[in-house]
Amino acid sequence: MKAMHLLIFFLIGLLSPVRAQKVSGEVVGKWDVWIPGAVTYVATTDNRAQMVYQPGAAMNTLTIQANGQYTWGDHTGTVEIVKPWYAQVGVTYYRISDLRKNTYDFWYKEETDQLILLFGEVGGHAATGTRIGEKQVISSSKDMKENQEPIPADFKIGQEVLVEWSGSWYDAKILEYKDGHFKIHYIGWGSTWDEWVKPSRIKPKATKK
Repeated sequence: MKAMHLLIFFLIGLLSPVRAQKVSGEVVGKWDVWIPGAVTYVATTDNRAQMVYQPGAAMNTLTIQANGQYTWGDHTGTVEIVKPWYAQVGVTYYRISDLRKNTYDFWYKEETDQLILLFGEVGGHAATGTRIGEKQVISSSKDMKENQEPIPADFKIGQEVLVEWSGSWYDAKILEYKDGHFKIHYIGWGSTWDEWVKPSRIKPKATKK
């Protein structure tokens, strides 16, 4: 009887819809996803190397909503926030799949306003997503000030703190506070490493005496 109950709960879990996860506003929008072109070399009949260019290919339009729902070509699903084995400090990784159930991880590259797609759970550059249209602004600065949440008393914007990542603590600076999370910048690292973290991952720097 106990085994039967466990089986029922397992089946319910499989059939239950996955809850959407709120994603960063930077990745919300429509993206034109392309496999990059590549240069390969082949041997000719006289044993010389000949350069051959393989053009890129389209991978359909990827549309991501603020609640985490996405549509990629004819496939729909829910974006997962993951931390793969190859994760770099400060980078937020998301996981999606295509119609054939192939999984891809991606992160947002702020400098070029692009999505960098990697082969899911394996790593390695798979494709690039280029934004279609203008970058969405979730709310105006005026609205953000009017609806700004009170910051926990232990911290303040601009404060230098220590942030935990993968068991180690790194120097960082608090940039923003929203929805119970702090946006932090790792000192000495580029802005692509910035991420939103829970207060439990932050602690004040020890004061020098």
